[in-house]
Amino acid sequence: MIRNSLLTVKTELVQYNSFGEVFLRRLSWSKVWKLPKTGDGIKVTAIVWRPDSVVLAVGYSSGDVTLVDVESGDIVHTFNPCGEAITALSWENSITSINKEAENFLLPDLLPQPSKVNSSKLDTGSMLEGYKGLKNEELLSLLWIGLKNGLVYGYAFGLFPCCLLKLSELSGLNETIGTVRSICPNGDHSQLCILADVRAGRSEVLLITVDTPLITYCLKELYGLGVLYRQISGLMDCLISAQKALQEAWEDALVDLESKMVRYDNNDGQSSLSVDLMELLMFGHAGIKLEKFLVTDLTDKGLKRIGQAVELSYSNMQKLLIKHIVCANYQLSHYLTQLCGLAKQEDRFSCLGLQVNLCLNACRAAGSFTAKTAELQQVIDGSIKYLKTFFRWLYVTILRLSDEPIPPELATSTQQDVRFIANFLAKDFETDGQVRLDRIGQYLRNEPLTSIASSKTRPWDMLAETCPTITNFPESDLFQPRAERSLVQEFTHLEQQVKASFEAIPSAVGQTASLPFMTNLTLDCQSDGLDKIKIISRSINQPKDRCNLIGLTNSTTPSSGFYLFEFASEKERKNLTRAAFFSFKRCNHLPPGEYKLSDMQFYNDEIMSILLLTEENTNSIFLQLSLALLREQLAPIMSRRGPFNSSFQSDLFASSFRVFNDFQATALGLSSSRKVAAIFSAAKRKVRIFDMEVEEEEDVEDEDQEIEDVSDLSQEISKDGGNQKDVSDVDMAVSP
Repeated sequence: MIRNSLLTVKTELVQYNSFGEVFLRRLSWSKVWKLPKTGDGIKVTAIVWRPDSVVLAVGYSSGDVTLVDVESGDIVHTFNPCGEAITALSWENSITSINKEAENFLLPDLLPQPSKVNSSKLDTGSMLEGYKGLKNEELLSLLWIGLKNGLVYGYAFGLFPCCLLKLSELSGLNETIGTVRSICPNGDHSQLCILADVRAGRSEVLLITVDTPLITYCLKELYGLGVLYRQISGLMDCLISAQKALQEAWEDALVDLESKMVRYDNNDGQSSLSVDLMELLMFGHAGIKLEKFLVTDLTDKGLKRIGQAVELSYSNMQKLLIKHIVCANYQLSHYLTQLCGLAKQEDRFSCLGLQVNLCLNACRAAGSFTAKTAELQQVIDGSIKYLKTFFRWLYVTILRLSDEPIPPELATSTQQDVRFIANFLAKDFETDGQVRLDRIGQYLRNEPLTSIASSKTRPWDMLAETCPTITNFPESDLFQPRAERSLVQEFTHLEQQVKASFEAIPSAVGQTASLPFMTNLTLDCQSDGLDKIKIISRSINQPKDRCNLIGLTNSTTPSSGFYLFEFASEKERKNLTRAAFFSFKRCNHLPPGEYKLSDMQFYNDEIMSILLLTEENTNSIFLQLSLALLREQLAPIMSRRGPFNSSFQSDLFASSFRVFNDFQATALGLSSSRKVAAIFSAAKRKVRIFDMEVEEEEDVEDEDQEIEDVSDLSQEISKDGGNQKDVSDVDMAVSP
């Protein structure tokens, strides 16, 4: 079943179905990619394009928001604001570019970021591919997210949480504001028009405007913070994937060892492989069971294969640590240092909630993580020496027990070799009767270390001992690695501190918001039917005409008419709100009869498109309405706590219309840049594509044009409605 799902930009059309799947199709209806469902019972609740059409944001009933690269269909980023269902999405750009101005207080980037690791294959990408679609934005874009609990979040670049609006607190109402139905920003980040449920169990909605002056005042600062947050988030993701790959490499080493060592069965159950090997090392005598295991089960060739595989796993761990974890953490420290520098500019950033002490804590946590990675690097280097010495000794032992000749280069061993082997068997080889290689494994678990390295081998302690003057620095300026913490614990601490650095920003920005206008609107439907109210919005940003328009039906579709609200944005008409109700009983050009509204969309700044059904539900009418004429009939309304009631019904003036005989159309998709409209049938099995601006002399030529030849969907129409051409009917593949 395909739901209210048609969204078009440029050459693409996006659908989602009741199973939570999202499709991107070309105009020819060929499928470009499919985004699978995220879980059973989880539905798509909102979709919005980024203004440049490079990224698509998808909201789910689970509260997740997924950013998808339109070109490839890859998931760029996924986040969950607070666990509540997503009910509205809107994405706006700032009017002017602030990229170069923000660069004045940001340091230049270091070398390219380390590639992201595919943990399942230990492969790497060329760059942090997940974030490629979110880079190179010269304009500050804000993704606004409305939730079921009446909260509205703002995310800069779709990544950085920079604003939190609590509508119930802003409104001052005794009742809690519920589901946010629609968000319409005005284009310069200074105001939002929001439609939300006002009372549970009643068919009443609240129309409000919210001023966000701090966002407008601090555009450059928010842009800079958004750029840093994007870099820091990308590096944190890189560290997470590298640590997963590190864990897998260690587990591979365990599997290779356990595949052979697990076959050993001691005599009485009171001993173990490590104990018997230790006795063999100390006394030079192997028991019957151990000798049989070494000569028959393990064999010299099998030991060689295990040694090579384990050494390869250790080599992979070293590469991951040096090329990815260390490199990414150095760059992370670079960006966190920048963040500290910005926080110290209190005249510019303190009002945004950026605190110096929290940023310094994050910077110190990155330093502690650096010290712990250096410690693990030394442990891995030492373990490789132990492993090589152990396998060489065991190989010689097997040859001796098999009466095979021993190569001269392996015939001798030193006292240091014996000590290495003894330490390896005692501390690293086995835990609770199982092969564990625990000297490294303890660093990869989220728990304190069981075997703490000596202070003489820990790099940070060695530095402090070599440079005594370091103790003269204030403790707050030093890294503070904890000897007992594992690598995973240090990273968890780093994540917490980085999150805390940005955590206060959304509330600080949201607290400066105000609510200049509010009115209630009672709709002609049951309270559980509010989800089926058709709501559309558009922001107009012309030099002499800046406003937000919100249209909504007076009942569940098909409905008898619609409300149109205009919220002025320019200084001369600031906070002026006008509204009217339009009924299809008063529409010129239409034959007499009863009509119901099936769907409506703003086509561009001048035209609204309407889809009507006749009384018998047999025919459909595609209607074009002039927004200029509609807006002339709007009457001013005042902000009030009581309900808004339209005292009159305004006339409708159609610029053009088209009647579809024997075609029930229920859904409408528009795209203005390429002048094409898409109309769904009632059964959602067919779609008609219309070219909205065909020249008169081209009509005959275009009649034979197949839909595969039309490569673009778009959104613009001439002032008089233009000429419309029915390009084709296309069967639509519907999910079962």
